[in-house]
Formats: sequence, C-alpha cells, structure tokens
Amino acid sequence: MKKFIKNFPPGVASILITLVVAWLSLSPNPLGGSNFILFKNADKLVHFLMYFGLASVYYLDYAKSRLPHHTHLESELTIIFTAIVLSGFMEIAQELTGVRTMDLWDFIANSAGCITAFAFIKLYFMHVFRRYLLKGSRNRPSSSHHHSRNEGEDK
Repeated sequence: MKKFIKNFPPGVASILITLVVAWLSLSPNPLGGSNFILFKNADKLVHFLMYFGLASVYYLDYAKSRLPHHTHLESELTIIFTAIVLSGFMEIAQELTGVRTMDLWDFIANSAGCITAFAFIKLYFMHVFRRYLLKGSRNRPSSSHHHSRNEGEDK
C-alpha cells in the first residue's frame, strides 16, 4: 500500500475527489433510491464529512508532493481556503441546477469540515503521514539538520 501511495502521481487524488464531490453535490439523486432521514439535519453531517475528506485529500496531496521537505503554512491555508471557496461554488451551482437548492447551513457545514480537516492533519496526522511515507526512504533527509542543544559546546 505504501508503494502505491508513494507512486500515485501528485494531483490525481485531488482531481478525483473534486469530481466525486461535484457529482454528489450536483446530481439530482446521486446515490439513487429514496431519500431517508437518519435524524434531523443529517445532511449537514454528510456535508461536513464530504468536505473534511476533500480538504484532507488536497492537504495530503500537497504534503506528499513536498516530501521529504515540510509544508508551508501559507500554502496549507491557501489549500483549505480553496476547498472552502469550492464548497461555496458548489452551493451556488446547486441553485443553478433547478433541482437542488443552495443552503447557507450546508456551506457552514462544508467550511467546518475543511477547517476541522486542517486542524486534525496539522496537529496530529501530518507527523504520522510523513513518518509512514519516509520510513526507510532514501530521500529522507539526514538527521544532521536537527541540532542538539549541546552542539558546539566543549565536552
């Protein structure tokens, strides 16, 4: 699995997830069957999860393209902002379909999913992701760029 992830071309996952989200957002009944409600406002949870996944794929796709180097906060924030803007465009496009409707609360759920993805990956998952992909890699930077506190002191 690691080899597959490492060899998957940069950007392809982002394009695929964007197409899936667009299809789910703009199709009149993307999953077929009848509409059933699990609980009130369950669709907001679906919106949150969809854009959590979209923003996560964008972010990790960018991080993978930067390996073995670290990501830049400005780029990370741009990626998350782009996912939020895309969610706004999808809500507007739903209104233009004539079948689906635009909803401010859907946009808020989308944005919350994007922001949560950023926080989760930045604070926890990025370390796991980098370690998984760099473990045993020849491209892994040597530990010489990490300086110890006592370096340079006489021993």
